[in-house]
Amino acid sequence: MLGIRRKIMVAVDGSAVSDKAVKEAIWLAGTQEGSFKNKLIAVFIKNDRVRDYDDLFVRGIPIAEVRERWEKIIDHAFFVVRKLAAEKGVELEEVVAEGEPASRIVALAQKYDVDLLVIGSTGKGSMKRAFLGSVSAEVIERAGCGVYVVRA
Repeated sequence: MLGIRRKIMVAVDGSAVSDKAVKEAIWLAGTQEGSFKNKLIAVFIKNDRVRDYDDLFVRGIPIAEVRERWEKIIDHAFFVVRKLAAEKGVELEEVVAEGEPASRIVALAQKYDVDLLVIGSTGKGSMKRAFLGSVSAEVIERAGCGVYVVRA
């Protein structure tokens, strides 16, 4: 790849679609060897939509336990990317941020001056996207870099 180091960002959330995006991002990051190895930045966006993680939370638990559960969720989200990056010798940086996922992903891509953003998409279709929005669709629309969408 012309001896230019690339920064690739992948959004992770621990889902099967996210894991598929991670595999593609690792493959892309691993294509450059020598002194110009690519860098992979994995981002997890912690949003206030706790219902996204309802199966991992029990209502009414103490704040300390909520923090512990978030730590477990975040560890789970980074598990695959940590494992594959280590196996392939890809330099990895992990970032955890809070906020609305699409906005934060776009802002972080700009902050880290990434060359390529890799994101998973469930491909729910235009009707659902019109009512609920789609993180991947919004990222594509707003990102200032290339976006590689990995379909479910």
